[in-house]
Amino acid sequence: MKHIQNKKMRWLFYVLGFFLTLPTLISAQDIHFSQFFNNPINLNPALTGVFEGDQRYTGAYRSQWYSVPVPYLTFSGTYDQRISIPGFRSGKFGLGLLFNYDRAGDAGLNWMQLGLNLSYTQKLAKTVFLSVGTQLLTGQRAFDPQKLYFDDQFNGDVFDPDLPTTEGFLRTSAGYTDISAGINLLVQSPFDRSNVQVGAAYRHLNQPGITFFDDNTLRLPALGTAYVMSDLEISSQIDVQLAAFAQLQQPYRELIARSGVRYHLRNSSRQKTSLGLGLGYRLGDALITYGTLDYQDWRFGISYDLNLSPFRVATAYQGGPELTVQYIIRRVASPETYKSCPIF
Repeated sequence: MKHIQNKKMRWLFYVLGFFLTLPTLISAQDIHFSQFFNNPINLNPALTGVFEGDQRYTGAYRSQWYSVPVPYLTFSGTYDQRISIPGFRSGKFGLGLLFNYDRAGDAGLNWMQLGLNLSYTQKLAKTVFLSVGTQLLTGQRAFDPQKLYFDDQFNGDVFDPDLPTTEGFLRTSAGYTDISAGINLLVQSPFDRSNVQVGAAYRHLNQPGITFFDDNTLRLPALGTAYVMSDLEISSQIDVQLAAFAQLQQPYRELIARSGVRYHLRNSSRQKTSLGLGLGYRLGDALITYGTLDYQDWRFGISYDLNLSPFRVATAYQGGPELTVQYIIRRVASPETYKSCPIF
């Protein structure tokens, strides 16, 4: 009887994960990654410290539209850890640091960010966890006007880049401070590896001004993010992975749906190795192919975007590669009691 009940609960969990992972179309800019599922700190500040382990290091590198004259480059490095505070036995705090760098265009327009994440995770039930988080970020945008050319550098016959220009700029860099917040719900199956995460984040709560001109009315628009991610165990060695991710920032939108399979080569307490393959689709923009390798406390990810947007005329369908790496440190807990052994 208990076996039948567990089986019914397991299939109910599968169905829940499937329907929650169906993408909801909402109508992004800012820095973004195709492997959003491998970059938790940038995905949602509420995911800070939400992992099995004590410390986590994550890096991501993305090169977009390499076939055009000036490709886009994005790099991210993050660190987060769980913090136990006396008096909060059922909950855990999380602390995270992040560094993001993005560069695009002929003038080398770049975006540099340094951020601090704080989170708190409360255990609602044996396998249900609710996390909330906030992010304080300082950033700077800058460009190099020496790399730009203007119409007054035309001498009447040909374009002469050595001619001086009368174009001027009040400033070539602008700094800002940004505040974001997020929430995440994690539901783990009590029977197997299956789990579902549902979350949302709201960035640029203070809508900071970021402009190269003396115009305080130009503000960074708020950015809303929503996602669902699930791993569903269908056998002792195979998991089905489903996810949907959406962003909305005024008229800009980004929607990604992905599905894949992870195969566990080894899944013991001492040896863990798995391979993952899958496909994703960014609505109206790109087909995403990806693969992952989990080995012990390491995770490696690689993906490639095949550009399907109208810009494919210039890119020849080439979007760009993205690489991610993650390492988790697990400490051995000290025993609560000690036995004194005299040494002679």
